Amino acid sequence: MENDEGIKCLLDLIEWCKKNFNPENGGNLGKTITFLQSLQQEIQEIECLLPPQGAAPTSFNTHGTDLQRGQEIESSALQGDAFGSNPHVNEQEIESAAHQGGAAPTSFNVHGTNLQRGQEITQIRKQNTNFGSTLNQGINMEMNKKRKLRSDVWNHFIRYRHEDKEMKAQCQHCKKYFNGSSKSGTTHLRNHLKSCLKNQNIVADKMKELSVVDQELNHCNLARKVIKYGWDNIKDDIIEVYEEEKDKLHRYLAKLPGRFNVIIGKDTGYGVQFVKIWFIDDKWKLKTRLIHWKNYDSDGEPLNEDSLKRLIQDWNMDKRILSMIDHRVDPSKDLVPQLTNWLNERVSLPVIGNYKTCHKSLGGFEFSVKFVAMGSDIMSEVRELKDYYMTSSNKYKFDLAVKQVESMGKKVTSKYNDVSCLYNFKLLDWAMGYKEVFCELKRIDPDFTSSNFDWDDAASLHSYWVVFEDIKNDIWKLEIDIWEPEDDSELANDSKLANECFPMVYHFFLRMLRFKNTENQYFRLAALRCREVFDEHCNNIVTVIPVILDPRFKLDIVERFYNEVYDNEGDLHFKKIMDDVKNIYNKYATDVNNSSMVIANPNEAASSKSEFERYLTADKVPPLEGFDILEWWRKNSPTYPALAMMARDFLSIPIVDSPYVYFADDVTDIYYMDFDVGLKDVSACTKVWLNDHDCM
Repeated sequence: MENDEGIKCLLDLIEWCKKNFNPENGGNLGKTITFLQSLQQEIQEIECLLPPQGAAPTSFNTHGTDLQRGQEIESSALQGDAFGSNPHVNEQEIESAAHQGGAAPTSFNVHGTNLQRGQEITQIRKQNTNFGSTLNQGINMEMNKKRKLRSDVWNHFIRYRHEDKEMKAQCQHCKKYFNGSSKSGTTHLRNHLKSCLKNQNIVADKMKELSVVDQELNHCNLARKVIKYGWDNIKDDIIEVYEEEKDKLHRYLAKLPGRFNVIIGKDTGYGVQFVKIWFIDDKWKLKTRLIHWKNYDSDGEPLNEDSLKRLIQDWNMDKRILSMIDHRVDPSKDLVPQLTNWLNERVSLPVIGNYKTCHKSLGGFEFSVKFVAMGSDIMSEVRELKDYYMTSSNKYKFDLAVKQVESMGKKVTSKYNDVSCLYNFKLLDWAMGYKEVFCELKRIDPDFTSSNFDWDDAASLHSYWVVFEDIKNDIWKLEIDIWEPEDDSELANDSKLANECFPMVYHFFLRMLRFKNTENQYFRLAALRCREVFDEHCNNIVTVIPVILDPRFKLDIVERFYNEVYDNEGDLHFKKIMDDVKNIYNKYATDVNNSSMVIANPNEAASSKSEFERYLTADKVPPLEGFDILEWWRKNSPTYPALAMMARDFLSIPIVDSPYVYFADDVTDIYYMDFDVGLKDVSACTKVWLNDHDCM
């Protein structure tokens, strides 16, 4: 091959590599590099025929060329890299030395080798250098500059420099990536190769198919395959990605230090059942992750007691669950009691089932307070007033009564035009605005049947209902803040910590309890109902422990609230709940003391106070805005190791019921695809996992 023609072919190859290089076609490039290395060896063989540097020159006709200068430059260039130029010698200097005019001719004898051969050396060196520079810049590939890769393991790996400047090695069989740095050696590559070659036949078949694991490398191939064969032919690839992502999440969860809180639910919009877990990660951040997503109308097994047990065991959570709640079914079909009994048999720490969320607690409170008003006999009499007003034959008499009242200087304050749409509080409010009018009707209309209407009782109910409406509106605003946060990137129901539940309950209950000693019968009845609601929804460790573990509150807010709710029996109820809290703490403390990871503190051993007592007697944290309770516990976990474990578990209990699945919008596009139902579920679950990589 003529030099010019060969170099042109190599340069054409470079241009092709710039446009088409990837690790899969790196084999062809490797062959090209081998050829260039053979050129280097040829140069070295020719250089051996040249006299060593410093030898006496012999006579030779160079036609005006300063060959000695050319030899010095050539020798310097030869000491450089195989595919890089010497920084102190450039092409112009070589050219100048080789063609310098006016220099005295130098003669020497090379045993039959003429100057033309020496010029070939320079030309090859120059072109080889240019090729190496272009190669490094064009395709970001680095070869070993000092020596060849001698290990036979490189027959199975492609070595290249990644865009992050790190050396990578890709297995030619399974396409997995490894550290390719020479500092890391080849032992890890050889170990992988042993296991990889066992499945060489399977791998060879899979290499013929499209891999969708790395979308950045394969998205074009994916599009071609879908266009050519349709979606059904990538089913195996999707399932493979699903299994890989499930394994990543499985390994991530296995490394976490705390316990998990489980919610089972269903999304009627997509017809799926799902299982989500809440936890606090190793960086003390609240996280929630999906571990199950499946269509409940498909042929697969539904989430019953047996399948839930298998799911829990499959994720190795049977000894790591703190709480569980099922939002799918009515209480008569609830599986959680059986599951929590099964879980409690496997662990020493308690497993809590079907606690009341903050949303349900406030909902129960709202319903009970509303029931007090709705159950009054006054409301049935108010509806009779409405019927009288809506009767057309009574229209003239009602208008006449209005004029009579206004002529006496009395005010008519009703502000409702369309009475037909009024119910409950607004209907009572309308009637109270026309109080003087209805009293006048008793005088001018003998057929008016509500002459015995108790307006004093109605006024008491109205004043009570004004307070109730105010509380109800505040609860609704709270729910909007929880479910419709300003930042759509992270729903607030996934970031609410359990310590926030008790202060919410405390705030709304206390507003109603302050009226319990008034003469208004409705307020007294509502206060009694509040006690019943608190017993059912809030008098439990799920609500109490998180607020005690809030260093801004500790016991103060709990003890004060119990005295408000239970009056003279407050101390008795408070002592009972505190006994439950201490029993939980003692179990955690036992686990910590039995752990080999905890080093005994000499000061702790010498102290007569328990860790819990020391925490309660220490100063409270000032109620500063933006206080980060998880960061506080992260910093104080060495001081209170058992309580820190409790805080990690109990603060991550979900306290808010979400009206929708938080990731539903992310999977909408998948359910428009022409997949079978099972593949849609797998794809949706995988997409959620892929978007959750930020925490793993």
